[in-house]
Amino acid sequence: MSQAPAGKESGTPPGFNGFKVLWAAFIGAGIGVVLALFLETFIRNTPADLSKNRLLYLYGVVVASSALFGSSIESMRQLQEASPEKEYHHQQRGRRR
Repeated sequence: MSQAPAGKESGTPPGFNGFKVLWAAFIGAGIGVVLALFLETFIRNTPADLSKNRLLYLYGVVVASSALFGSSIESMRQLQEASPEKEYHHQQRGRRR
């Protein structure tokens, strides 16, 4: 006997998928690396005198915060999808003027 899959077809809300959150964190970290490279070229072409340790700390904070941002967005998306309240599931149409 197989269980029906969770989701819109079965009527039960889907469970939390940590693997998707982990992938979103990796994608966010990748975006953070790109931002850190941009910051590196920007800082290198300015007259600011920063030590290597401060720059590494800055790059680490940028990468970590973007990974946290990606994982939090995916977590909130999954929690919103699993919520039984109707307000989270109505389709928003264009803005009314």
